[in-house]
Formats: sequence, structure tokens, C-alpha cells
Amino acid sequence: MIEEPVLALDDIQGDIIPGFKKDSQHFLFFRIVDPVLAKRWLHGLAPRLSTATEVLAAHALWKQMRCRLGRDPDTLDYLLLNCAISAQGLRMLGVPDVDLFDDIAFKLGLEARATSIGDPPKGSGLPGAPETWLFGSGDRRPDVLLILAADDLDWVLSAEQTLIAEAQQQGLEWIHGDRGRVRPGAMAGHEHFGFKDGISQPAIRGRKGEGAEDYLEPRIWPADPAFDPERSRFAAPGRPLVWPGHFLFGYPRQLRDNPETPRSNSHPVGPDWSTNGSFLTYRRLNQDVLKFRDFIEATTEVFRHNGFDPNLTPERMGALFVGRWASGWPIARDPLTDRGSSAGENYFRFVEATTVPLPDDPLPLNVADPGGQICPFAAHIRKVNPRDDDTDLGPKERTFQKYIIRRGITFGPEVDEQPEAERGLIFAAFQSSIVDQFEFLMNDWVNDADKPHSNSGVDPILSTRTNTTIQLVRDNQPFPCPVSGGWITASGGEYFFAPSILFFARTLA
Repeated sequence: MIEEPVLALDDIQGDIIPGFKKDSQHFLFFRIVDPVLAKRWLHGLAPRLSTATEVLAAHALWKQMRCRLGRDPDTLDYLLLNCAISAQGLRMLGVPDVDLFDDIAFKLGLEARATSIGDPPKGSGLPGAPETWLFGSGDRRPDVLLILAADDLDWVLSAEQTLIAEAQQQGLEWIHGDRGRVRPGAMAGHEHFGFKDGISQPAIRGRKGEGAEDYLEPRIWPADPAFDPERSRFAAPGRPLVWPGHFLFGYPRQLRDNPETPRSNSHPVGPDWSTNGSFLTYRRLNQDVLKFRDFIEATTEVFRHNGFDPNLTPERMGALFVGRWASGWPIARDPLTDRGSSAGENYFRFVEATTVPLPDDPLPLNVADPGGQICPFAAHIRKVNPRDDDTDLGPKERTFQKYIIRRGITFGPEVDEQPEAERGLIFAAFQSSIVDQFEFLMNDWVNDADKPHSNSGVDPILSTRTNTTIQLVRDNQPFPCPVSGGWITASGGEYFFAPSILFFARTLA
């Protein structure tokens, strides 16, 4: 077994690993107006930034208290802070060697790359074009992003006002703030279209200390040897183990066709100070929930009468678009019934059937679906995570290199309370190559009707394209499904770098 590297958790910002995972997350965007003052103030943030070590400890204590109390603790909370800086911001601060990054997307910024990931062209005036964004375009391009998080909304609001006032006295101009909030009650963890989000995340290979099995990501598999083939590549069902260099600078990436083995001389290319940092993709995506619901209802009615399924429901039609029922249960395991969330919600494949049941999981194992008859090739989860499917890249092992770590959260009120209000998803993701990870997923899979499978259609959930067609299949008969789209619109964003703690303490000194 190849030894996994020890990660410098005291030097890595905590929203990268393990993620803040708080009910309230506020994102504060600033322009640099006085580089000297701004650099001094950002240097002083070093001891205030939440490290991976601290956030891991906070999560562990919270889980211990929940286990002891039998409910979520209401007297334990933490205020967490992280910071990321755009390429433009790094240059304004006089940080050396920014051009040593080999990622052209980061160096150009999101505004210049928006069209290539599916947004309308700049200058078109169409919804989602950069000039229509709330921030991220023209003189509203941010240089610095501060991320604040806690479960207590009032605490975050108070800290937000304090930080903005402080930053504005130290060479920074506040240009925008996004207030992310986990949806209330039973909808916690669900995005505004109603589907549980963030279920399938990669697991970072690496250790917390010198112990041979002191893994950052616990390996959660039954002892049964039948699970050994899964154990070497997955930390838990549906959680692929990925070498840290795909998310963090200063660490190795995988051997191209073998996700169990690191590749020699494969560290992400960047300046010396980039070690333990990560690129952050930030996209503010508006969701037109009423338009989406109306479309699903109308399309369900059409497909009830065109021979696809006379018993089709809107809930199942939505599940065909996402690949999961609203609860998160995969249609690959039950295409007709939403079984609800459970430990088995991530234990499935697409091409091959699972053959060994998890303990205490009474539900059927998924059957093989190489033709996309159960889970359509265009379904969101199959477009962005083909699992055991070979793709246009080649063998399934190459998909491991394309994963990103998602840290998204919803914003805006509930649609049934304020139907006309703005709402959507804050898409935030970490990776070591924006071009080869986030932009690849958007360009080559989400927005391409012929990838990763030919003639499948674009991703009907994440793509911003309109008036497209996806393919549904029943009993080997194709059923083209026109998709009007237009229910996802970009309204802001930027590409950032989330540096190490030492970057703030030393490079900005």
C-alpha cells in the first residue's frame, strides 16, 4: 500500500478542508483601493483565519455533543473566517510570481471566461451576460473575498458589519455581499428546486499525522472482504479517494489511469507561496423555481400520453432530470419510488450492478444500466460524475482527476413565502486547476450534448443553455425531451486563490 502524504492542516484554510458546513455563510467582496494599507491589513488577518485543524476539531466536538444529547447542540457555535484573493488582487498587492500559475482561467478571471462555460456573450445584454451581474464584471470585479460562517445568523450579521467597517478603513472598498443560508426545517440541505444537494463529494487522500492509517478521511466500509475492491478506491460508498494535488498545491496528483497511485513530479504548477492553497471558483446562480416547476408539470403531462409512462409523476420526471429523487435517493437504486435519505444513498454504479449489500440496507441493489434507461445519460449526476462509466476521456479511472470539492449554499427566501423574490445557489468549489476541473466539467460535459456520452443532451439542471433536447429511454425506445431551460442564470462570480495561512503571515509581510 502506498503511503499517503501528511497534510499541513495548520496551514490550510478550513473551508477547503473540511468545509465550514454552517447554517449561515456570508461572502463579502472587496476592491483594493489602497494596496499598501490593504496588504498590511490582510497580513494581520493571519491569526484570525480558521485553519483546517481548528475546523476539524470544531466539527468533532459538535458531533460528540449531538451524540451525547441526542439532538443538535444549541449552545455550541463557532465563528469561522477565511479569505481568498483574485489574480488581479494578488498583482495589485505586489505579490511576486503570480504568472507562474499555469492556469490561464485564474489569471484572466471569470468575466473573460464566462462565455466558454455557457454564459451569454459579454455585451449581449442577455440575462446572465457579465454586464448584467451584480458583481464580477467591469469596475465591480472583486479583488478580495472574505468568507464568514456560523450557525447563529445574528452573530454572522454582527461580524459582517464589523469586518466591512474595518476593511473600508484599511484600503478596501466593499462592493457586494452574498448571504447564504441553509433552507429551514425538512428542506435543510436541499437546493431551491427541492433536491438534496452535496451528497457525493470526493474524499481527499492524506493523513492528519504520522500514523500510517491516521487518515484525514475515515475509511468507512464493512470488514467483509467482498468490499476490498471498493475499499482501495473509495473512503466510503460513493466517495472516491483522490490524491490531494487535485485540490491543494504542494501535493501529488494521481497516475493517469490508476487512482490508487500518485504520479511523479505532478504537483500543481504555481509560485513557491502557493503550497497548501487552492483555487476557488465562485458562481452566483439564480434559480427560477416557478418556471422550473411549471416546466416539470407540463412535460410530465406530455410524457404521460406519448407512450413513455402513463403513470409518470412530476416527482419522477424531476428525478429523471437530476438522477436522484428529492430526498437524495438515487433512481439507479429505485427508479419508481423515493425511498428517502439513508446510508445507502451513495452506494450505486451506473454501468455495473452492485452485488454485495451494505449491512442493514434492506433496499434492492442497483442493476446495471449501461444504456441509460434507468438513469438518463443527461441526468445531472450522471453528466458531472459518470462513476464507473467510461467517457470521452477514456477509462473510468480518469474521471477521478476531474472532481471538485463543492462548498455551495442556498440564498434567498422560500418560494412559497415570497414567490417573486430572488433566490438561488452560491456555487463555490475548490480545485487545483480551474481549466482542467471546473471548466472541463462545464465545457466538456455539462454544456456538451455529446459528452460524456453521445446524443445524451446537455445537463438540464446546471446548464444555462435554453431550448435544447435530452434523451430519455424506455424499453430501448428513445423519447426525445425538449428542454426550454432558462431557470438557471448567472448573476455574479470570480475565480480566486485561497492561500495558506503562512502566505498571509509571511508573503504579505
